[in-house]
Amino acid sequence: MEQLSFESLMTAHYDTLLRIAVQHTGNRTEAEDIVQDTFLKLLESGKRFSDPESAKAFLIRSAVNRCFDYLKSARHRKNIALTDAAENALPPDCGGFPSEEAQAVLEAVRALKPKYRNVIYLYYYEDYSIREIAAILHKSSNTVSSWLTRARKHLREVLQDEQNDLSEGHDADIHRKGGDSYEGKADSGAV
Repeated sequence: MEQLSFESLMTAHYDTLLRIAVQHTGNRTEAEDIVQDTFLKLLESGKRFSDPESAKAFLIRSAVNRCFDYLKSARHRKNIALTDAAENALPPDCGGFPSEEAQAVLEAVRALKPKYRNVIYLYYYEDYSIREIAAILHKSSNTVSSWLTRARKHLREVLQDEQNDLSEGHDADIHRKGGDSYEGKADSGAV
């Protein structure tokens, strides 16, 4: 089987790695640095792949590890945002989330612990099976399944709380604006 070229790997997987890194760092510039570092380390290692799926799994694992290293670094802890958070969001060409509902889901996913965030991303966005995710993350299938269940539960709770907050705010707006209500019609003597 023919070995995959470095250029073909970079072309095929750059956007995927960038999305993963942005999810971890919340900063597009740092994410781009992490992805470049991931490919640089691959180039320096001289590692070759003949199977596209094993190459993708290796690159995802490497990028996730570099994200963890970044999050533990002093550089991350001392970093002060100089730009608006919207500038660091994923652009539309990289799977951005333009609607308010999708933005709420993205924020809820970003609030997850990294291990849960990785599982959600790999399962739903990259369409990996639990067994494949377990191999990529070097965890058992049972662990990945448990993380996925916990992540779903947490997301459901967060999004439900947000929905409840929105509906309570909407009800309060109606009452403040003197909106029609059943009680108001009954009191006015309308029959």
